[in-house]
Amino acid sequence: MRRIITLTSTALVSLFVATAPATAAPAHRGEVVTGTYSTGAAHAWQPLPAVRVGEGPATSGSTADVTVVVDPSRTGQRYAGIGFSLDETSVSNLWKLTPRQREDAVRLLVDPRTGAGLNRFRLTIGSPDLIEHLPFWSEDDLPAGVTEDFGLKYFSIQRDVDLHIIDTIKLIQKYNPRATFFASAWSAPAWMKTNNKFLGEVALKPGSTTDHYQVGKLRDDCIDVFARYYAKFVEAYARHGIRVDALTLLNEPGMDVVYPAMDISVEQQQKLAVAIKRYLPRDVQLYIHDFNFWDWRDPNSTQTKNYYRILNDPAARRAADAIAFHPYWGDPTVMRDAYEQTGKPVHMTETSDLSPATILSYFRLDASSYVLWAQATDQDGGTLHWTPLRDNNVDWDQIAATTKWPDRLVKVDTTSRTYSVRDELYAMGQFAKYLGPQHTRVESSAASGGVSNVVFRDGEDFVAIVGNANAAERTVRFVLAGKQFVETVPAGAYATFRWHADLPRPRGNHAPVLAAVPDVVADQYTTTTFRLRATDRDRDALAFYAADLPDGVTVDATTGQVSLHPTTAGGLDLKFRVTDGAASDEVAVHVTVRPHGAPIGEKVEAEAYVAEHGWTDGGANFVENNPAASGGKNVGWTAPGNWLQYRLDVAQAGTYDLELRVANGTGADAANAITFRDAGNQVLATASVPDTGGWGAYRSVHATVTLPAGDQIVTVYCETGGFNLDYFRLS
Repeated sequence: MRRIITLTSTALVSLFVATAPATAAPAHRGEVVTGTYSTGAAHAWQPLPAVRVGEGPATSGSTADVTVVVDPSRTGQRYAGIGFSLDETSVSNLWKLTPRQREDAVRLLVDPRTGAGLNRFRLTIGSPDLIEHLPFWSEDDLPAGVTEDFGLKYFSIQRDVDLHIIDTIKLIQKYNPRATFFASAWSAPAWMKTNNKFLGEVALKPGSTTDHYQVGKLRDDCIDVFARYYAKFVEAYARHGIRVDALTLLNEPGMDVVYPAMDISVEQQQKLAVAIKRYLPRDVQLYIHDFNFWDWRDPNSTQTKNYYRILNDPAARRAADAIAFHPYWGDPTVMRDAYEQTGKPVHMTETSDLSPATILSYFRLDASSYVLWAQATDQDGGTLHWTPLRDNNVDWDQIAATTKWPDRLVKVDTTSRTYSVRDELYAMGQFAKYLGPQHTRVESSAASGGVSNVVFRDGEDFVAIVGNANAAERTVRFVLAGKQFVETVPAGAYATFRWHADLPRPRGNHAPVLAAVPDVVADQYTTTTFRLRATDRDRDALAFYAADLPDGVTVDATTGQVSLHPTTAGGLDLKFRVTDGAASDEVAVHVTVRPHGAPIGEKVEAEAYVAEHGWTDGGANFVENNPAASGGKNVGWTAPGNWLQYRLDVAQAGTYDLELRVANGTGADAANAITFRDAGNQVLATASVPDTGGWGAYRSVHATVTLPAGDQIVTVYCETGGFNLDYFRLS
């Protein structure tokens, strides 16, 4: 039977016998820590003052704003790179620049000495889902009168040459010889498919008026030739001096779309994986899945594809070298689960999220690489033959006149033949310039106080990337194996720190031990504290931390004191760790959070609603994981008529400022998008949502609200859709 203890908001409860706490390392002239930071083009990879391990406020008695505990005893994946796709549309826009401007753009993007050092690039095997120049093509299109080509006589990458894809790769290799390339197909050539079409073809599922499926499937008798088609692509690129080091099995198999796509069953994927590995050189890897988080594993759903089943076949499991993910649907923690459950590396092979906060978060979730999709368009958002429509007879010329993808990483001005880049590039460089394939992620403290981090090691050399989302600078203490240093991270910056550490040897070391913690009961929006206790036979300096914590929960690295100020009611399962730098221990703590109305001044997270209307999945997908959001989550997929209800506890009647934290990536303002209503559905305030430049680019909008005193229900009502809600606050 579990024991439940209730802790008051001011009590510090000692649950176990105290042992010697971790102590600060004495000041000494230790290893030099070097750092750079970026806040955009104006401050790109600027040096920070060098400090030494053991120096700074940590040893002089003053405190830092945030402490980061580095635990090299717990390791994640090896780093593989950050980059973007070399799709036909992006390449076409780069070739609208003057030769000098094109060289400058590529140098800025990929040169690790003078630029961002981006180094991981996705190639497309034939047309992907968007192109600038029709027609869509495969690498084995047949002449009139020819119906099959099992000998691959007509295979050719001449279109890749003519469209300057090969030339662009050569330019990248010129400025970054360490650049690496992998490739994906969206569909097999038309003649290998059951419907003899390279483009996708959709139909309604029997008995449904809304659910579709992909008609074109891979022919069973073409599994082997499709595998040889992939191998010929690798060989053809090798003849141009380009090593393709990995292939994905198929981009987003089974997508119900009319751009190039193909359905391929789990059984076919298993056979195809084995066949591909039979024809590939030994040093070329195969990534399976290449689809959304949700479609990898969701045992509670009959609609998701559950492609983890590919690995149920032993031969396919041996053939698969890694698992590829896209982030458009589902929970990104699936990446870490997949890595831990299969032991296979995971890669983010396609995303449009430029937020460095997301990059950092995904590396912490064990992504080995992060590759952006279609990141060069023109000043109008591009000439794009792409559509979300499920119309098999779509007019592709009309689509190109109306479909635009603005605000990508690179914008090409086709009039002046010059370019510009978004500020996020400089933060990306804080990762790519300083990390290489020799680096492996190690565990470190969860984000705290608006400061996030991810840490890598190469032997005893460490690289830490830190993001400061605050409007003011923050001092950050790093603690590793009983030694520490303090650095300052400028406001809104991403910074990288590099240093050498003399680590204790695991041989002969005794791991620290954390004592168990009884279950805890806390009240929502109220502070509760308890303390972790640890013993260590070697009396090493210990540091407490947690790798993942919800908003409102912190742990003191030195004392083990845990502070809870939960913003969401319900159950919390927390994990805390202690490390001596060579080994660690972990304890789980269950917390029950009793619901309470939010007082004036509290930040009310969007996901802390007490009732909702208009979404159909009970929060499974509209509460999105978004590292740029407060608490790492937001409410998305808004639509007219949707609403969210919240409980407030207003101490004094009055007129208050309402702050709504919103993001809008549609490219247009949403006028009068939100109304704030009382329990009687009376509109108290109306707010518009501006175009913020992205789904993770949050901005505060304000309105005035008059409220009575007392415990009450309020409603955030969506008059329009097309925005994300992070939180609201009354003050």
